[in-house]
Amino acid sequence: MQSYRLTINDDWYYLSNEYNIADLKATLAAAVHSGGGFVDIVSSVQSHVSLLITACSVVKLETVVEQDLSNTNAESSIVGPTSIDDDYWLD
Repeated sequence: MQSYRLTINDDWYYLSNEYNIADLKATLAAAVHSGGGFVDIVSSVQSHVSLLITACSVVKLETVVEQDLSNTNAESSIVGPTSIDDDYWLD
């Protein structure tokens, strides 16, 4: 089984294997060509997300096979980064 991982800038989302990838690519490209716009996606855990896509957005779409997903456990997030590796303390 395969799934897809959509990365927008530094945030990523797993999409179900039934997702219409060709339609998603066309929608993302249309948002950029029109000067920017919101694109709605549904992640593999059925959460709805609206993404603002502009000409400055970095978009990456990867095919992920089941073996790559087997390293994730129930405690790991399947939406976005799982750790913050910067110091956000205010002085």
